[in-house]
Amino acid sequence: MLTLCFGTRPQVIKASVLLKSLRSRWPVTTIDTGQHYDYELNGLLYRQLEVPPPDHFLEVGSAEPAGQTAEVLRRAAQVLQRNPPAAVIVIGDTNSTLGCALAAQKGNFPLVHVEAGLRASEPNLPEEVNRRVVDVIATLLCAPSPANAARLRSERVPGTIVTTGDVARDVLVRHLALARRTEGPTRFAVATIHRAAITSDPDALRSVIQAMGKLGMPVLFALHPRTRLALERFDLLRGIPASVSILPPLGYLEAIAAVRDATVVITDSGGLQREAYWLGTPCVTLRSETEWVETVECGANRLVNPQDAGEELVRAVQEQSRKQQECPWTTDAYGDGHAAERVTEAIASGFPQLHSTH
Repeated sequence: MLTLCFGTRPQVIKASVLLKSLRSRWPVTTIDTGQHYDYELNGLLYRQLEVPPPDHFLEVGSAEPAGQTAEVLRRAAQVLQRNPPAAVIVIGDTNSTLGCALAAQKGNFPLVHVEAGLRASEPNLPEEVNRRVVDVIATLLCAPSPANAARLRSERVPGTIVTTGDVARDVLVRHLALARRTEGPTRFAVATIHRAAITSDPDALRSVIQAMGKLGMPVLFALHPRTRLALERFDLLRGIPASVSILPPLGYLEAIAAVRDATVVITDSGGLQREAYWLGTPCVTLRSETEWVETVECGANRLVNPQDAGEELVRAVQEQSRKQQECPWTTDAYGDGHAAERVTEAIASGFPQLHSTH
């Protein structure tokens, strides 16, 4: 038996394809930590992507990072002790990822890290600590790109490294045909912001929003709960430009439809960066660096420091919009849409003691 752990919106998306592939070979129990517990963030994705209800729901909810990670560790460890798996699988770099990975390590269960080898050098980036710790303790590391795998080899991590591709592309390939055309203007931008680097800085948040109003096109601004709270706390809701439409968080199908149909994407989300890259939509990322460096190297993505958004965002959007027509990019940096199958095969090779259900 395997245990697959997740707890945030991006992880539920990726778990949808991983779970189907893994269960085609073995019994798999699931743990949802409840790190994202809002229906619009997680519940809607369960329904749209046909993810079965989790076997264990930890109900961790919101908390300060150390406390949240500790609670994930404590509750996940209890589940693993009651239901010992042959291996534990974690995805990405969230507090849920780290907490469940530590629970596996402390319980002496082999650990599989899906989306291994991503790195950034931004100071105080919470995800960076999470991913580095998980990569060191993982038994099997599934890297989304050859560059990620090479980085892990250069760091001499003790686990086995396999390049599998990105399971997020698997999800996109399987569901894009179901995404209905976005209603509204023919030219528009899609925007999302959720990272603390912007939502905790009123000047940066104000600068980004004001710059959105100067793009010369409507902006569909899907609000993460954290961003809405920040706008309310800093009294910025009343200053939203008329061309910026505030939306609730989008379901997966609505999000990929909006990205596909948009003129440009403005985000600090790693998921939307890749979806824009795969769908041929120019992206501007509101960060000083990105873990998905291949999207920048091919021209699909451009970085803008959020503190400089007032001066740089409009220029970056204009340049990215032109670039799409002048020099379209290839979309094969993160595999071909069969990453979940490769993860499954890597687990089968790495853990021969697993017995197939078929």
